[in-house]
Amino acid sequence: MGRRRKEPSLSEVLMDAPWWVSLALAVGAYIVFRGVLPAIFASSPVLRGISVLSQSLAWVPTALFGFLGVLSYLRARSRAGAGQQDAPIRTRRSRASRPTLSPLPPSRYSGTPADSKEAGGAPAQTVPTSEKPEINSWTLDALKLLEWKRFELLCVGYYEAMGFVVKTVPHGPDGGIDATLYKAGLDVPVAVVQCKAWSKPVKVEQVRALAGVMHEHKVRRGVFWSLSGFVGRPVTESAERAGIQLLDGAGIIDRILALDPHRQRTLLAQAFRGNYRTPTCAACGVKMVERKGPTGAFWGCQNYPGCKVRLSRNT
Repeated sequence: MGRRRKEPSLSEVLMDAPWWVSLALAVGAYIVFRGVLPAIFASSPVLRGISVLSQSLAWVPTALFGFLGVLSYLRARSRAGAGQQDAPIRTRRSRASRPTLSPLPPSRYSGTPADSKEAGGAPAQTVPTSEKPEINSWTLDALKLLEWKRFELLCVGYYEAMGFVVKTVPHGPDGGIDATLYKAGLDVPVAVVQCKAWSKPVKVEQVRALAGVMHEHKVRRGVFWSLSGFVGRPVTESAERAGIQLLDGAGIIDRILALDPHRQRTLLAQAFRGNYRTPTCAACGVKMVERKGPTGAFWGCQNYPGCKVRLSRNT
């Protein structure tokens, strides 16, 4: 699932908000620190010093909010200018030329998250389709191009190609399971699967968490897909005790290549169809957009501020 969620700071929120919000806060802060607090504390000999200090420092929050208001105004002007420059290009672009994520047949990818829709005025854009390399065969380098949700959907497609009935959670909390495998005609699961498309190897904590879920659901077999592999001997020992099969990127490629050529080509077309590089919001199931903050670029949900899920651009 998604990783490294981080709440935006107050300065980021105010810079994304209309400039007059910061201006109103600046005026309100000046009134409170210059008039309200001194009036409250002036009658007390003990707190009279706080009253004097509040009056002398009233300009600090006022200046801070005023500065953020100026930055918000300049950012809004910059976005508006960029939108006017891009407008002629967008009007000439047909609907058919926009990159979309075509859903797979309902029996395979039910609940597939929708593609990113254009967020008007947002300081972000998805990865351009022209930058996507042409993928003609299954390789580890190709596998690493998949965003985390498409990696999970590849896992689903693989086990369906193997003849299993697969149940998944479209988006939101998955309870520690990305896929539950059933044999046709049976209601009892035969295995559970967890997928991590992380840039760093999985540690023992995640493997033990899957083992705990298996015990809770009384499932004897588990499979852990980790694009970057696993680290530490405790990982293999915990997996052996719990009956978990560990598959790294190379192991995943080996199993896909063991399928018949037709199923290999089908999985390849499904995995690399449409926009397979821009990450999906784990909470909303929509494509994220690239944003810029004080610490650099990051992926943010296009439903912000209703959804504050964000991912690092390095993950």
